[in-house]
Amino acid sequence: MTLELIPNGDLVFKGPFNTVSTTTLKLSNSGNERLAYKIKTTAPKRYCVKPNSGFLDPHVSASVQVMLQPQPAGQQDDRNKHKFMVQWVAVPESNTDDVESFWKQDLTKLNAHDSKLKCVFADEAPAAVVPNDSYGHKDSDLTTARVDTGDDSNKSRLKQEFDRLKEENDRLKLDIQHMKRKDQIKQQELRQRNTGNDRIDNPVVDRFKPSQQQQKGLVLFGVPLTEQLVLVAFVLALIFGFSLGYFLFSCGN
Repeated sequence: MTLELIPNGDLVFKGPFNTVSTTTLKLSNSGNERLAYKIKTTAPKRYCVKPNSGFLDPHVSASVQVMLQPQPAGQQDDRNKHKFMVQWVAVPESNTDDVESFWKQDLTKLNAHDSKLKCVFADEAPAAVVPNDSYGHKDSDLTTARVDTGDDSNKSRLKQEFDRLKEENDRLKLDIQHMKRKDQIKQQELRQRNTGNDRIDNPVVDRFKPSQQQQKGLVLFGVPLTEQLVLVAFVLALIFGFSLGYFLFSCGN
């Protein structure tokens, strides 16, 4: 009867710890008996374990998710005291209880076993230390190799994209200028065409245009007759006729 734990010594939780940090514990039944397991912790309010108990058939494994909850505000950090214990026991063939009922019975007669795990918290990955080499270099003389984060390749790719967009922008500017010139040429040709049409003589229209003599008015004895002059002549003729008639009427009496 053997229950193997992976890891079997430390449960490592990686930061940041202002959110839930999860690690996995693998349980494997390498024996020929059915096993029941149960997981306990010294800080049950800080951890969520799924599943925290169960049965394992022979040569079967199970993965347990252990989730560390964020540190409550104002509470003292006691992570250095956090520990886990995995209990397991062989399940009798006559057992018909579920896992919760099984663990409520007296286990002293069943020869229960347990394994303890210590919690380790890795806020940051430790820096790599280069040992002294065969040439006698000291650690202080060596420079830590720079980790390639891909920044250089990203910068190069962004620069290429910027250059491509700049070329495309310049090409669009040239196309716009060319279109403007073509539009100006078309407008100039249209204006010239309209001006040329205005200068063409139209005989049909000319027939209805008033002649120069009509535009100047009637001419009598070389004197142009305007509307005002005709009106004055009419008034004078009327006065003359009235006077002549009055004179003849007086002579007859």
